[in-house]
Amino acid sequence: MSADAAGKRRGSLLAGTGAAGGFFSGITGVGGGAIMVPLLTGILGMPQHRAHGTSLVVIAFAAVAGVAVYAWSTSIDPVLTAMLLVGSMGGAYIGARGASRIPAMRLRQVFGIFLLLTAARLLAFDDPGLTMTMPGWAVPLFGALVGLVGGVAAGALGIGGGAIFVPGMVILLGAGQHEAQGVSLAVIVLTASVGALTHYRHGTVDVRAAGWIVPASLPAGAAGALVAAFLDAATLQRIFAAVILAVGVQMVMTATLRIRREGRLQTPGGADVP
Repeated sequence: MSADAAGKRRGSLLAGTGAAGGFFSGITGVGGGAIMVPLLTGILGMPQHRAHGTSLVVIAFAAVAGVAVYAWSTSIDPVLTAMLLVGSMGGAYIGARGASRIPAMRLRQVFGIFLLLTAARLLAFDDPGLTMTMPGWAVPLFGALVGLVGGVAAGALGIGGGAIFVPGMVILLGAGQHEAQGVSLAVIVLTASVGALTHYRHGTVDVRAAGWIVPASLPAGAAGALVAAFLDAATLQRIFAAVILAVGVQMVMTATLRIRREGRLQTPGGADVP
């Protein structure tokens, strides 16, 4: 294959990655990194930490398209958005700075387990909200805590953080599914921007690849949000739970297999293990 043909093929794969991540972001409100990072590392061979940083750049743009549609189709609570932002901005910076110090596959494994637990919780109960009534003073505290945890995950894993924001708002704060997804994307715009900038300063962003991915992610993000607007909350919640369940299984399996393989290679005679 000629260099020109190879370049066009890579460009097409990058654009396809952006379209898939953008649509996933719009319909679930989670950012799209759970789709883009595996594609960037698995199909395009991008190093794990660089894929995380590049994904965050794309997510910041794709989320803007999704927010515009959610703002048109449903209300985005500014108070709830502000509560999550208080924690998420600092969390994204902490996660992005600390990501390089933690083995990439261990990060992937831990987050995959978290997704499995969250999906199980959402699928097991028709009403995932807590039965206990939360005192008024605790609401902003829990909102900031959800933002902080989601921000750390966003910065460290190259995701938007919505996989934590959305179930956190639904389960802990009693938000509706549509409302939670709209707020999540609004928070993701700034959270992902902080994480992306931090990754860029650490040299873990592929700017050329992002130039292909971002233009494809914008219309796809708007299209995903439009589809979500026409689905009822229960159906949207089941789709969300099923998607993060599948992503969680994929993350845990691939990370665990890689960790075990690397462990065998480090043992005496392990270099001969296929």
